[in-house]
Amino acid sequence: MVRRRGRLITIEGIDQAGKRTQSNLLAAKLRELGKPVSVWNFPDYTTPLGKQLRAYLRGSIRLDLHAVHLLYAANKWEVAVKLASRIERGEFAIVNRYTPSNLAYGVAHGLPRSWLVTLEEGLLKPDVVVVVDVSPRISLLRKRKGRDVHESDIVYLKRVRKAYLSLAKVYGWDVVDGRGDAEKVRGLVWARVKPVIGN
Repeated sequence: MVRRRGRLITIEGIDQAGKRTQSNLLAAKLRELGKPVSVWNFPDYTTPLGKQLRAYLRGSIRLDLHAVHLLYAANKWEVAVKLASRIERGEFAIVNRYTPSNLAYGVAHGLPRSWLVTLEEGLLKPDVVVVVDVSPRISLLRKRKGRDVHESDIVYLKRVRKAYLSLAKVYGWDVVDGRGDAEKVRGLVWARVKPVIGN
């Protein structure tokens, strides 16, 4: 099998773990190395399904949890062909939340892992998954106002964090300590990502 010329790098973690910051810092590092880079965020609120997810997270609409996680999966399928084609052309795609996120949040909701896996089966698999680990207490300190339905439920975030750490052992995801300043965490993330970058 011919290896993709680009790479799919996923940055994961609970709300306010610093995923977006680390995604952008990693993108800057790769650009310094002359790599073509793009940063993707899920949920992607620009798509039709993404808009429904935003309404749910804001508490504007109520949905069955199965429907919520179907939407999370479908939101990725909306752009799957575009993402795959960019990577096949040699792009390094950094994704702020991807398939591991739906697994962790779904398991924390009490949904079967096997069912959650089938929803995203066939999507490109990441070359590396880095989980930026922080406690729900730190998450709360980083953002006190304007939190969405997940961010404001500390008990649920505890379950999500536990799910991430448990699933990381099953799937071989890399876990880094996200409690330090952004530069310190950047170094930890880079140490995990560098082996898959190539020349």
